[in-house]
Amino acid sequence: MILGLDVGGTQTDTVLISDGEVVYENKIPTENDLLDTLRIAIGKAVAEMDTGRLERMVFSTTMATNAIVQGRLSDAGMIITAGPGMDPHLFSVGPCFEIVEGCLDHRGFEVMPLVKKSVLETANHLKDKSIDCVGIVGKFSVRNPAHELRIAEWINGDFSHISLGHRVSGILNFPRRITTTYLNAALSKLHDRFFASLVRILDEKGLNAPRFLLKPDGGTIRIDQSMDTPAMTTQSGPAASVMGALALDGCTDTSLILDIGGTTTDISVILEGVPLLEPSGIMLGPFQTLIRSLLTHSVGIGGDSEIRTGEDGHFTIGPSRQGPPLAFGGSIPTPTDAMIALGMIETGDKKAAMEGMAALGVPAGLDAEGTARCVLERMGEIIAESARAFVDRINSRPVYTIHEVLYQKEIRPDAVVIIGGPAPHVAQHVGKALGLPYRVPPHSGVANAVGAAVARVTTEITLQADTERGTVVIPEADINKKIYGRFNDKDALSMAEKVLRQQAVEAGADPEDLELSIIERQAFNMIRGFSKTGQNIRLKMSVIPGIIPEWKRTH
Repeated sequence: MILGLDVGGTQTDTVLISDGEVVYENKIPTENDLLDTLRIAIGKAVAEMDTGRLERMVFSTTMATNAIVQGRLSDAGMIITAGPGMDPHLFSVGPCFEIVEGCLDHRGFEVMPLVKKSVLETANHLKDKSIDCVGIVGKFSVRNPAHELRIAEWINGDFSHISLGHRVSGILNFPRRITTTYLNAALSKLHDRFFASLVRILDEKGLNAPRFLLKPDGGTIRIDQSMDTPAMTTQSGPAASVMGALALDGCTDTSLILDIGGTTTDISVILEGVPLLEPSGIMLGPFQTLIRSLLTHSVGIGGDSEIRTGEDGHFTIGPSRQGPPLAFGGSIPTPTDAMIALGMIETGDKKAAMEGMAALGVPAGLDAEGTARCVLERMGEIIAESARAFVDRINSRPVYTIHEVLYQKEIRPDAVVIIGGPAPHVAQHVGKALGLPYRVPPHSGVANAVGAAVARVTTEITLQADTERGTVVIPEADINKKIYGRFNDKDALSMAEKVLRQQAVEAGADPEDLELSIIERQAFNMIRGFSKTGQNIRLKMSVIPGIIPEWKRTH
């Protein structure tokens, strides 16, 4: 038995999966108190089941993303080592951004040593400002993490959380590394509280199965392993949309995926069962990061979006949400009210919904039902416009799949797969506006929870070897060791695969269900005079996202 739970901006969805089938599904409103929402949702799901049957629990939450977008981050200080070149103050982030002496060159050789006194003075300065969480980033730490590790050792015990830049990603991008490391530090207290409270709730219910969080790349990570990198659990909702559509529909053609929620609609594309990837890292609020993510886009239109009537009588829907629909005690008409007025949804106060639709239709001379039909038609048109713009943006640049394969052909969706609570009621309007056949898979209303539940563990590593310097570094695995001159790209591949498999299994992956992908493989000869002095080897590998075999066996 598998528990999947997705916390959306409006609704929290829960599913139980047994023998590859959804045997329980439920939706409850997402309250301001996330933990109360989790307690209620989990309690309802396990109320009448043998909790000992649970083998896996996966959670997708908006907590970290909301904290970033709403500016509710803890104060976090940054300690930076850079050396000559572009002024690192250009990349300043957070309330306290400090540069200390010391630097490495692009190959990881020490050019300027760290000064312990300077580092300790900087740490004291942060403490004087009541800074309790710190990020440490060196420009070339992915080539040699020695300076970051030494700074952390010197200030260890002075701060509740220390985030190290070389553990963020093996990609050489100093500005994005600073930003992502800052987010890890600034989210650490919030993530710690969430982890402690969730564990308490699960323990109260006697749920002892392995616990995972969904990541933006469509894979999962053990909750306890996410403690050092809370920023890597952001944007899990859109990823859950992709994985849910993949699980429920298969998406064997070129499928345009639309997840219509209460507040937003998430848009993505799946090419013959393979999701698209944003390889360089995603934008979170004002922060450009190194966080690997599936390629998605969110627009502010959903079942609870505000509807307004313009002077020309046309309806504007979204992007804001002013509260619940009229039928549920709200003050502003929404598309959900239109669905209730037309009898598509049989909950809530239909009289309030009808009155709201009637008032909206006065400028256009429409009755309540006519207004409701026009609202849903307009909703379909707005979503279709956003989806077309998204596809156009994809076609304006190189396209990467989760296999990192560059597709040269233009993407033209064959069909649209529509999921989310309003999906059955809006699908025909969206399909008509797009001029595409549409599919609404079974359990579409809880597709995100299904996607979270059946997503397998993912991880990635970057290996960088310098045979002249005699070192190999795998930042994500904290490996920095000596090698000998005979070390070559085949040795690098063997080492990377071994480490990647070990990392995945430690993260909770099934060792028999690991699909590995070589993202980058390069070897450069280093020449001095007319002689080869060594090689610079770069290798990036990942366990790509996919569906666990327990679901595949019956679908």
